[in-house]
Amino acid sequence: MKIKDITGKVIEVTHLNKAIKQCKLCRDSPFLMDSGHTVGENHTFMLQQLEELKRKLKT
Repeated sequence: MKIKDITGKVIEVTHLNKAIKQCKLCRDSPFLMDSGHTVGENHTFMLQQLEELKRKLKT
């Protein structure tokens, strides 16, 4: 499975539940990335994609 981060970089997801857990842990991070977005914004963006993947896998 593949998702994209907020900058458009493709990320390979090998453990969906672990990736979801990690994004939930980091979504409140205020630290800035080089792109100008916060780490939290990036993880929230990726979390939306991961949760959609999980919904699709259940059906």
